[in-house]
Amino acid sequence: MRMKNVLIVEDDARIAAILAKTINKREEYEVIGVASNVTEAIDVIDCFAPDLVFLDISLDSSCGLDVIKYIRQEIKDNAPTVVMLTAAKDVEVIQKSVASGVFDYILKPISFSRLSQTLQRFSDYSDKLETRRAFEQEDVDLFFGLQHGEAQGTGAEISEKSPLPKGVDGLTLEKIIKVFRRDLAISYTAEGMADCIGLSRTTARRYLEYLLSVDRVKADIEYGTVGRPERRYIFI
Repeated sequence: MRMKNVLIVEDDARIAAILAKTINKREEYEVIGVASNVTEAIDVIDCFAPDLVFLDISLDSSCGLDVIKYIRQEIKDNAPTVVMLTAAKDVEVIQKSVASGVFDYILKPISFSRLSQTLQRFSDYSDKLETRRAFEQEDVDLFFGLQHGEAQGTGAEISEKSPLPKGVDGLTLEKIIKVFRRDLAISYTAEGMADCIGLSRTTARRYLEYLLSVDRVKADIEYGTVGRPERRYIFI
């Protein structure tokens, strides 16, 4: 697995430092530079050719979209992939970002679980580019940001491909998946999911464990105030 070099373009030094520390914790990533404006960003891109750029739009006296413009017009081969990381929620700004071909768009304040999802998706994307010469639909879906199942459908259609086990109903499974998709950065305990859907905690856990068994969610252990371990599930 090749190391992936990252440039952070952010004029808030505190946010940039936190981002760099978080990204560097992943063994496949290394932050090779931090730029606070467009000119510095272009210099780093020209000198070090990063694989991935986390780019704020509202930089001091400049616009981050100018960095994308430079990449598209001046870099013909091995152009870096861009992830917008910004507080800008304007429809026009988002439209321009999508039209420019950004890989992802993360809103501030930063959700670090959301950031982790982006890093994992880029790792999968770049690793497949290096190892494959031909692609299946699921690989193309990955490149365009689709989660597993979004191009194929929801829980009811999963059951057509592989019969659901006893005690797991397709319609209820679909409702649970829809709860996860409201915000992919949010994790749920069995009790929390039960409250969302109107199920018992035992029933919710049965569905969550099924999704875990088919690699649709991952689970972490959380210890409550009295030390009782509890699983938290997040959609992948």
